[in-house]
Amino acid sequence: MGLREAHQHHLPDITIAALRYARANDRTFPGPVDKRGAELLYRVGDLKKWARNRPRAATGTTDLD
Repeated sequence: MGLREAHQHHLPDITIAALRYARANDRTFPGPVDKRGAELLYRVGDLKKWARNRPRAATGTTDLD
């Protein structure tokens, strides 16, 4: 499954831009298992596991005052 399809059907809380950024910059992001044309394909279970375990930004750390 491609990232756009994963976002639409399985990971709606994570933007497609965030998934693409993670693919490029997060070493824990799952590797592709296949290709369909230029699109990389991933296992849904691997993406869901990554989403559950991904690091989150700390809340309240951007004090603008």
